[in-house]
Amino acid sequence: MWRMRNDRLALLVLVALVGCRGGDGDGNRSGNAPAPRSGSVQTDTLTGLYEGGEGPRRNQMCMIQRENSTRFGLVVWAQQGETSCSGSGRATREGSRLRLAMEGDETCVIEAQLDGRRVTLPAGLPQGCAYYCGPNAQMAGAAFDKTGGTEADAMRAVDLVEDPLCG
Repeated sequence: MWRMRNDRLALLVLVALVGCRGGDGDGNRSGNAPAPRSGSVQTDTLTGLYEGGEGPRRNQMCMIQRENSTRFGLVVWAQQGETSCSGSGRATREGSRLRLAMEGDETCVIEAQLDGRRVTLPAGLPQGCAYYCGPNAQMAGAAFDKTGGTEADAMRAVDLVEDPLCG
């Protein structure tokens, strides 16, 4: 009788340990870790994480749509070095046009294109947008693909000091 109870207890402990191990480990993703790429990312709203570029630090943009407004944040890294462009503000969607208005000391309104899951900034930007960029960095022509469609995905985009862009 005692041995049967010990066997049951050992089995219960084993089941509990396996259950605590969790799922596929995606809950530990943070910062610039790439999001899963799948065809199932929602595109009904702007909310989500958008990523692009090459190299160890990917360009990121986040958007969080609430009620009557959408907030965004973005960071675009220079090809060489550790400089970037970054800013945040309000986004307005009109069909395939996405208007990104930076909130800061200089006026910068970017008329981007929205094509399915891709946001592309124009090759030429207003002069005030240079204020949001460090040396040798530029936002012109940057493209971002939507890699996550939730507010939690959007919160994975980080700024220069690893703080959430949409936080």
